[in-house]
Amino acid sequence: MAFTSFNTQFQRLGPVNDNGPTIWTYVATDSLASICASGYFNALAGKLKVGDLVYITSASTPWTGALAIVRSNTRNLLASPPVSGVVDLFSPTLINTTINSA
Repeated sequence: MAFTSFNTQFQRLGPVNDNGPTIWTYVATDSLASICASGYFNALAGKLKVGDLVYITSASTPWTGALAIVRSNTRNLLASPPVSGVVDLFSPTLINTTINSA
């Protein structure tokens, strides 16, 4: 399942600064693998830029927290016709672990 523009779980943190990376947060019930798949964030190609950091919380089982950096965004409004864009993330870095009790 891809991100949709109706999703309210994607937010920008801190002040707007187009000269540096932006930190975003995203909460979803999709798996981390689905969220980080190529094109998942295409609906946000107009907001995300290369180098932005996305803090991802996947509420699927098991709960997962991860950080991912935007690797590429092919959006090009100057092209004829304009290219809406494909957004790709680098592989996420997990920031939690699951401990199984024996």
